[in-house]
Amino acid sequence: MPEAVQTPAGPPIPTPGWLRWFLIAALSTLILDLVSKQILFALPPGTDLPGFLRLVYNPGVAWSLFSEHPWLVLGLTMTMIPVLVWVWWTSYRHEGRWANAAFGMVLGGAIGNLVDRIGARLGLVEGVRDFVHVDLGFPPFDPWPTFNIADSGICVGFALLIFLPLLATRSKA
Repeated sequence: MPEAVQTPAGPPIPTPGWLRWFLIAALSTLILDLVSKQILFALPPGTDLPGFLRLVYNPGVAWSLFSEHPWLVLGLTMTMIPVLVWVWWTSYRHEGRWANAAFGMVLGGAIGNLVDRIGARLGLVEGVRDFVHVDLGFPPFDPWPTFNIADSGICVGFALLIFLPLLATRSKA
């Protein structure tokens, strides 16, 4: 009977840089979103808020689109998150720190809003909790949808994913 070979425990395997950037961005976006929503929506009714803060529940997406179909929005969100993870894993995770941070922000934001959508279906909240209100008084910024940190992470992340290849092409020229 062969003897079992004992191997000494080696040094810890370092986390790949791409994973570190992705996780930091995803978790930061998610945690900031959920904590900010919890703090702001726990304020007593009638609390005086700065003009750029307006507490609203949005059962739909931007501009309350599809608010009459919350199950559809929930289903699409639940479908898009695994699709986003698959796209990131197969196409972007080795693209560098900025692409990984961008995808992390998108995914963290999507999960943050998913938490609210599930909460709405369970009767815990009335919809996605939005609170940043932008009104510059002229189109297209009037009206502008009230949004949250999750929405910001999604928008900034997608903008980075669009502009990063353009910047890389320009720097090579």
